[in-house]
Amino acid sequence: MKNRAIVIGDSTNNTLSIIRSLGMAGQEQCLILKSDDDFCHVLRSKYLKDKKVFRITAIEECFPILEQLKAENGEFCQTIICSFDEAAMFIDKNEPSLSPYFRTPARGKQIGKLFNKDEQCRLAARCGLIPPKSLPFHRSGNIDGIGIDYPILLKPQNSTRGEKSDIHICHNRQDVENALHEESHCDDFILQEFIDKEYELDCIGVRTDSEVYIPGAVRKIRHYPWLVGAGAYGVFTPTEDLDIDVKGVEMFLEHAGYYGPFSVEFLHKDSKNYFMEVNFRNEGLAQAATTAGANLHALYMNPDFVIDRKRVRKIYMMNYALDFLYVKNGKVPLLTWVRDFCRTSCFINFNRHDVMPTFGHYIDKLKHLVR
Repeated sequence: MKNRAIVIGDSTNNTLSIIRSLGMAGQEQCLILKSDDDFCHVLRSKYLKDKKVFRITAIEECFPILEQLKAENGEFCQTIICSFDEAAMFIDKNEPSLSPYFRTPARGKQIGKLFNKDEQCRLAARCGLIPPKSLPFHRSGNIDGIGIDYPILLKPQNSTRGEKSDIHICHNRQDVENALHEESHCDDFILQEFIDKEYELDCIGVRTDSEVYIPGAVRKIRHYPWLVGAGAYGVFTPTEDLDIDVKGVEMFLEHAGYYGPFSVEFLHKDSKNYFMEVNFRNEGLAQAATTAGANLHALYMNPDFVIDRKRVRKIYMMNYALDFLYVKNGKVPLLTWVRDFCRTSCFINFNRHDVMPTFGHYIDKLKHLVR
C-alpha cells in the first residue's frame, strides 16, 4: 500500500516547504488549502500537478473532505501533516474520530493544553530544558507584583489568538499598559523574563515512529521586524556543531505525544539555550533542512527513506523580500546584503526547482501596478 500525505495548509512558505520536500522525494500527496486568495501561489507549485487539491475558507470544511478521503484508505496509508496552528489545533481536537482512519499527529491522543506557551514552559522545565521565568496574564489582570524584573516580553499565550504585532518588549509598567491598549483581538498573554539574546536558534526536526531527528538549527542573523519578527537571514548549522539539549527535546515530545515535523525555538545567552516554544506543525524554515541534505518530510512518510546524516551541511538561508527591507531603511549596506544574498543556498520565498509560485507573486504585483 502506498503512503500519501494529506497536507492541511495555508498560503504561506510553511506549506510550500512541505509540498516541495515531498515532491522532490517523489512522495504521493494531496493538499487541503485554507485560503481566500492564495497569496503565496501555493497552487502553482509543479509538485501539485495531477495531485488532489481542495480549497476551503474555514477550517471546519476539512470534515467532508476527510470523509471523502477515507474511502481511499484501501489504496493509500494516509498521514495528516499541518502547516499552521489553526489546522494543528483543529486536528488535535478531532484526533479520536480521525485516528482510526488516518495517521494523525498525536496517534489518537490529544496534545490539548500544550498549545498554550505557559504549559509548554512548565513541561520544558520538567524535561531539563531552561525556560525563562514566565506567567500567564489576562488583559484585565493586575500587573503589579508580577515577580519578574523588567524588561519583560509580552506575547500571546496561544498563537492562533494573537499576531506578531501582539509581541512587545516592555521596559516598565507604562510600556505594558501602552501595549495592552493597542488594537488587538488577543486577551490571554504570557509575561516572560526578557532574554537579551546573543542569537536565536530555530531547531528543525521530525518525530517518526522510531526516533526524534534534529539535523540542525537555523541561527538567525537578522529578523524582521528587528528582535521579534520572522527570520530574514540566518545560517543552518548541523546539530553536532551546536550545544542543543536533544535529549530534553526528545523527552518533551514523548511527554506531549506528538509525531511529525516540528520546530523548537531557543534564545542563546551566556552559554545557555533558553527554551521559548515548540511548534507542533511544519514551518517554512524546514526548507533549509531539506536544502542542507535532510528531507524530514520524506523521512516521516517513508521509514525506508535514507538521509546521509554525515553529509548534512552548513548553509545560509534568506527570505530576501523581508531582508531587503534592511537595505531600504539603511540598516544594512547594499554591498553587505549582496554578499549575503550570493552565499545563500536556501531562499525561503524562492526555489529554483519550483519557480512558478514566485513568478505568480510578481506577475500579480505587475498587474496591480498596471491597474
